Amino acid sequence: MENWKAITFLLASGQGFILSLALIVKGLKAQRASLFLGLIIYVFAQEMLNAWGIQVRYHSQPTSIPFWNFQSYLLLPLSLWFFGQLTSVPGYVFKRKYALVFVPVVIECMIRFGWQMYRRYTHEELPSLLDNPVWFSITEILPILGMVVVLSIYGRQLFAFQSSILRRQPSLTFMQYFRIYGLFIFMAVLTVLWIAGVIFKWPVFSGIEALLTVLLFGMGYIGYLDGAFFMLPAVPDSKVAEKPDFSQFDDALHLKRLRTAFQDDALYTQSKLTVEDVAGALQLPARYVSYLINTHYATNFNAFVNAFRVEEVIRKLGDPREQHKTVLALAFEAGFNSKSTFNQVFRQHTGKSPSQYLLVKSKVSS
Repeated sequence: MENWKAITFLLASGQGFILSLALIVKGLKAQRASLFLGLIIYVFAQEMLNAWGIQVRYHSQPTSIPFWNFQSYLLLPLSLWFFGQLTSVPGYVFKRKYALVFVPVVIECMIRFGWQMYRRYTHEELPSLLDNPVWFSITEILPILGMVVVLSIYGRQLFAFQSSILRRQPSLTFMQYFRIYGLFIFMAVLTVLWIAGVIFKWPVFSGIEALLTVLLFGMGYIGYLDGAFFMLPAVPDSKVAEKPDFSQFDDALHLKRLRTAFQDDALYTQSKLTVEDVAGALQLPARYVSYLINTHYATNFNAFVNAFRVEEVIRKLGDPREQHKTVLALAFEAGFNSKSTFNQVFRQHTGKSPSQYLLVKSKVSS
């Protein structure tokens, strides 16, 4: 049984390292959120590799490579913070100077590695660093406190994101809820177990190992099926636009005109539609049209228009008279001007790709 556990831990760690490397490379090239998700996965992969080492007693071998010294729990709250900011704060940009907050992580790994090497080559019996209360507080207690703070902020941001989506559509699918809250729930459960094990000394580390194993295999499988799954859309900017110049306008009246232009006149089907185009059709200032959408729909202009376009495609997919057309043709008719934009917006709106949506639809029909 112990051999099977060791093999499972080793496979999980390998899966985690491959996934973390792929995410980190993607994050360094363009999508910064992937970089920090990759760092989170790296910590988990290291933890599973450490669990494997304990199972096979690798740590006590004189020729062992001390990989466990290149792991820092301080990475978790820092990486989750930046991941949350990048995926839940509109317009957030990671600046190079922010990388300085990771300096303590580097210092911790250097001290641990130097301590290990000194003990190995001098054969001097030095106490474990964890026996030092200051070191223990910084490397074990501080990351836990950081996770509690980051999770509380991240959770509120995700709830705001959910609320903004629900203002634009009546309900969310299970997959949409999973994409919004999946990582948050996992990190919250992990933090609770972490507190129980480190602070209250409860025997929960086998549960943590099982949880990490499931996560690494699960995320690897999801990533194989859908490489863009982890790229969550940013929360639409919900700041209420100021209305100093629009006191002469009747919001209720012009909201009704705006809805009529989209619902009845299908203005959204115009390709490359701009807020200036809508303003011209309604004979209103463009800033006022933006104000109406931002304030009363809690979203931006592009998201507002694309929501109508996706609903138009979904409606036609259920219309027998439109069955002879391809999904892409329907997308172009609805106003989309590229396949990639349509696929991205469709997934954000429904939680599924167009092909997945059609597959589910065909199963329900049969």
